[in-house]
Amino acid sequence: MTKRSERTQAKPLRILTTGIMLSAFIALPAQAEWLKAETQHFVVYGDTSEASLRRYARKVERFDALLRTYYPIQTDHEIPKLEIFMAEGRRDMNRISPGISEGVAGYYSPNSGRIYTVVDTRSSMGDVVVFHEYAHHFMFQMKANAYPSWFVEGFAEYYSTANLTDERIQFGRHNPGRVNSLNMGFNTWARMEDVLKWRISDSGRFPAHLYYAQSWAMTHYFMSTPERTQMLRRYLTAVASGEDSVVAMQAATGRTAAQLQDDVWRYTSGSINVTSPQIPVTHPEVTVSQMSKAEADAIWLDVRLDNAPIKLPAEEEAEGDTQSDAQKARRARDRRQANENRAELIRSAFALGERYADSDVGRLLTARAHRLSQRPDLALAVLEPSLGDHATNAKVLRVAALALLDQTESASSIDDANELRRQAAAYLARAMDAEPLDFRIYLGLNDVRRGQPRYPTDNDISTLEVACTLAPQSFDCRTRLGHAYMARDMNAEAITILTPVSNSPHQSAYKRRARQMIDQARQALGQAPLEEASEPEEPQDDIGAPDTTSDARPLPAS
Repeated sequence: MTKRSERTQAKPLRILTTGIMLSAFIALPAQAEWLKAETQHFVVYGDTSEASLRRYARKVERFDALLRTYYPIQTDHEIPKLEIFMAEGRRDMNRISPGISEGVAGYYSPNSGRIYTVVDTRSSMGDVVVFHEYAHHFMFQMKANAYPSWFVEGFAEYYSTANLTDERIQFGRHNPGRVNSLNMGFNTWARMEDVLKWRISDSGRFPAHLYYAQSWAMTHYFMSTPERTQMLRRYLTAVASGEDSVVAMQAATGRTAAQLQDDVWRYTSGSINVTSPQIPVTHPEVTVSQMSKAEADAIWLDVRLDNAPIKLPAEEEAEGDTQSDAQKARRARDRRQANENRAELIRSAFALGERYADSDVGRLLTARAHRLSQRPDLALAVLEPSLGDHATNAKVLRVAALALLDQTESASSIDDANELRRQAAAYLARAMDAEPLDFRIYLGLNDVRRGQPRYPTDNDISTLEVACTLAPQSFDCRTRLGHAYMARDMNAEAITILTPVSNSPHQSAYKRRARQMIDQARQALGQAPLEEASEPEEPQDDIGAPDTTSDARPLPAS
């Protein structure tokens, strides 16, 4: 591979601004004909020309090929394809995520409703966002995926600025925004101990943008030479085995945290290596098909409905006593807005569902709106025409099963509830036959069984293991499997499956719960609990965050 030097120059950091919450626009149908492009690892949807869609699909497939060149993933199963939705500017971004900030050029959603990525194709940072987020998606498929938080972000930042064309592949370029954060002065940097452990320093809270920047800088430093990459490999192996991050880093590098910070500072103050690897430029096969009018009109509603919780989470009263008046007011405002968005989503789904009432698309829109309205009985009734003995629409079958499960709590007897579960399991079995790679079907089967006698059985464990194999990015999958493992005294296995959740750079209820569960499992094994570590303000993958650099070497596979 060949390299060229690129001097990092500070440029103004783009600032996120808060968008205005929108409402009535969602019901508007798409005005053009949507196309769907499929490659080996992606399904890309776009309201664009076939030529543009093909170019984009080839680009993201080439990025996957680049990662697999350095980090080959050996699997004995087919990997589900990641969906990418091409949003044409702010109007589309607000259609899929009402009120999204103006500066957001895209995002990645690995939750249990649907795993997908959205990119604003009119943003200059669109590719950076998609590559950053796909690097996260890809990392979870790697055998050794229990990486420390800083490297989770550093890895994604490192590869996000890749440039992929029909003629060449290049990566390792800097991101002006990240470099701007680093160039504010050495004294503004967070202490390396804090970055390695992601915690609040003695001097106070450090900003998230600096965490991203220093994570990128440290990753770039270690990837810059084979010797440093070997150090990184030793460090990651030690941390994965449970060693303290700061101790492991000094053992691997022979440098204290302060010395390492000085090394990284000097490295980023000069020229950085940009790599043009001598690997063939792939020309991926792309299959393009036209979506139906109903599918096109429902494109954004479909995703939003998949991600909307059937019941809004209850207020966390325990936090109320410690919150300031401003925090309480902000939470109340956010909750009101969430309720308004939910009401708008239900109205829009009913309206478009009525327009296409005689199709599976329309019935699914209406059925999911009924579920959000707490009327699962009506949801099931709407889907009835699509549930014949020969029905093969996996989504219809799965939503019907969920509507049955919704009714178990209000069933008049245990026998009635069990009959609802039996019917739901039958629909899910048919859905699995039609679409065996949809992890949500296996989570549905787990919903049928959770809380029932003898749970979890060997079969329950196997079902969740399949779900996590298909969707290792899903924290819900991992948390459920962790619970099942611990119920069977498989505490070491629980720690392994939960550690990537615990190490997530982003704050969430899943992360807090994973750390609690790991401590319980460690206690059962006679081990010390995890170190308490506060975190900086929640980072946002703003404009598409990172910067990437490369002399990449495969990471340890253990």
